Amino acid sequence: MHLRQKQDAMRIPSPVNGRRAPPFNAVDLKESNLVALPLVSVIIINYNYGRFLRQAVSSVFGQTYPHVECIIVDNASTDDSREIIAALEAEHKSIKVLLRASNDGQTPASLDGFAASSGQYVIFLDADDALLPRCIETHIFVHLSSRVHIGFTSGDMLQVMDDEVVVSTGEATNSFIRKHRPNRRLVRPYRHPGEPAWPSPELGDVAGKFHYVRPLSNKWVWSATSGLCYRRDALALFSDNEALAHLRTGTDLYFAHGIGGLCGSVLIDEPLFVYRFHGGNIYSRRAQLNRTLCYTPGGHGDSNDLARMLLIDQFITKIERFTQTFGLKWNFVILLSRLDCKDVDSSRPRWARRSRVASNLVTHFDKVAAILGSATTKCLMLRFRVPLRLIWAAGRTTDSSGLKLKN
Repeated sequence: MHLRQKQDAMRIPSPVNGRRAPPFNAVDLKESNLVALPLVSVIIINYNYGRFLRQAVSSVFGQTYPHVECIIVDNASTDDSREIIAALEAEHKSIKVLLRASNDGQTPASLDGFAASSGQYVIFLDADDALLPRCIETHIFVHLSSRVHIGFTSGDMLQVMDDEVVVSTGEATNSFIRKHRPNRRLVRPYRHPGEPAWPSPELGDVAGKFHYVRPLSNKWVWSATSGLCYRRDALALFSDNEALAHLRTGTDLYFAHGIGGLCGSVLIDEPLFVYRFHGGNIYSRRAQLNRTLCYTPGGHGDSNDLARMLLIDQFITKIERFTQTFGLKWNFVILLSRLDCKDVDSSRPRWARRSRVASNLVTHFDKVAAILGSATTKCLMLRFRVPLRLIWAAGRTTDSSGLKLKN
């Protein structure tokens, strides 16, 4: 076929009069508005933060990004939150409100909001925090500009007390960035064809503040809950864990370590939200200070150990989801090794309390062996110090998994 004939064959016939239309290109896309920027769902979790709630909602509706939905989940507040929510509903007709009958903690409320949302990207905003105006625009620009299909982005924060900025960064992010340079090769700045004015010029050089965190990371390097912007499909990989109904706090640790360990993430070296200290914070008591702790590990409200255990449970009970190729199987094994933690259930034998992965490999031996093979699974059991008698017995009985943990 001659070049002219090939060009004609690529042209699209007009549905009106049969005349041939010009070849499809970016101009057509721009003029016909075939695609839109993704919707971002901001889910505000509130319990007795009525005094901060209006500012949190205003920060969502004050975003420079054009496609945002706002969902408020109230955890059976006993202050004036319900009255304030009703007033906010009257002001902002698009707000969705979920009023829970009981306060079961941050995680169940977050999951309720997630189920009611429809955005391709999701931010869980604590009601005592607030988003800075370009927060969502920056998150989405980074997601769409990344050459790696990351599971979430993490923006830095302003640490605020009495409405005054005390610190303009977070220590976990600082620690990572001090050791890593931005990688501009991972960035292809995105320009939306349907909206040529987006992103706005005021966004600045985000590419120079783009720090890729590779999969298999097992150290916390991200901001707190309100600074994370997740891909919806990444959240879906981990949100169907029924045991999350019992995880009151530690939602960010569960999702960030799971999604980040599997898919990778990006740190944005720019403050995108306000983290407020007010004396009632469950986890942090004051702004971070070098070489000091601003919280009590294992103190009231610290559910991080439980979050890690539930994450390991999710990886093993849904193993077929995370091991679809040979490479993913090896990544799965490495990730389990890096995420492993002690089991806090004092009723379990010593070997099981020493390793949550070990107890899961015994309980779910048949499921894991069906994916990884019996020999590989037994080698893993040996690696996680399962007693030899249980490794020998694994797979030899049909209904002994419950008894094995009692031995």
